[in-house]
Amino acid sequence: MAFTLQIKEKSIFRKKKLDFQKVIEESELRYGSNNDFYVLKDEEINNDTAMLYNPDKIGRGIFFNGSRAKENLYEISYNIPTTRAEINDFISLAEVITKQLGKVEMYCVEEERNFTVDELKENFERFVDFSTEKLNEFCSNKEYDSYILTLALWPYCIPQHKVDLWSKCSNLSDFENTLHHIQSQDIYYASPNIYQNNENHKIGAFYVLTEGCKTVYPLKADGFLNMDQIKIDQGFIQFYIYSEDRFIKGLYPYDKFIEEIKKQGAELFDKTHVSVPPMSKNQLENLAKACSESIPTI
Repeated sequence: MAFTLQIKEKSIFRKKKLDFQKVIEESELRYGSNNDFYVLKDEEINNDTAMLYNPDKIGRGIFFNGSRAKENLYEISYNIPTTRAEINDFISLAEVITKQLGKVEMYCVEEERNFTVDELKENFERFVDFSTEKLNEFCSNKEYDSYILTLALWPYCIPQHKVDLWSKCSNLSDFENTLHHIQSQDIYYASPNIYQNNENHKIGAFYVLTEGCKTVYPLKADGFLNMDQIKIDQGFIQFYIYSEDRFIKGLYPYDKFIEEIKKQGAELFDKTHVSVPPMSKNQLENLAKACSESIPTI
C-alpha cells in the first residue's frame, strides 16, 4: 500500500525540467537506488527513479519517478505504514518540487483526487493516523509467518516483541525510532552474488566477510528478498583480508559460518539476520579454519 502523488506541470508557455540535484539539496534528503535484493546503493539513479530518505530520520524511503519527465509528469510516493517524520518529509518534498516547476496539478492515485500543498499539510494528521492504523493491522495479522518491511536502506524482518508492540501502538513514535536506529548504524548489509552451475544447474549464493567491517548476514543463505524469486541450492562464504588485499583461499559452507559466528557471540540484527562485529585478520583466519571441516560443492 502506498500514497502516490503525480505532479504535472501545467504552464502553457514555459515548460521546466525538474532539476533533481537541486530538489535533493533544497529538501535536505539523500538518495540511492535499490539493487536486486532491495538494498540501497547510495547516490545512484536507476532509469530516472530513486529512493529518497532523510539521514536524520531514516524511514521506509520516498520513491521518486522521473521517467515521464518528457510529459512534464513526476511521481513521488511513500509506503504505508511509514513514519510521522517521513510523511512530513514527503509533504516538504512535494512543496520543493511544486516551487521549482511553478504551476502544477497534484493528483493522488490512491484517493483519486487532487491536492494542493496546503491541503497536504491540512491532512497531515489524517495521513499519520492512517499509517498508525495500517501498522496495527499489519502486525495483528496472524496469518503471516514473518513480518517483513522494505525500508529506505534495506529490508527489515520485525522481531516478535516489536510485532506485539506495534500491533496495538497508539502512535508511530517507537516505530519511527526503531527504523532510524537500525538504519543509522555504521554497518554493511550483505547481499549475495548469485551464480548457476552450467552442468547441474544448481544455484549458489556467495557472500563475503571483510576484515574490520561490521556486517549483517541472513541466518540462512537464501534468507534475502530478491526481485526474481531465485531458489538457492547452496550457500558459501569467503573471507577477505582487507589489509593485504587478498581472499583467504577457499569457499566455505555458509551454514557452518553462521553456526561459528553465533558461538562467538554475534547478535541478532532482526528476526532473520545476525550482526557480525568487525573481525581482525587472525580472527578471520581462525574462523576459516573452523568452517573448513565440511567444504561444500556445487
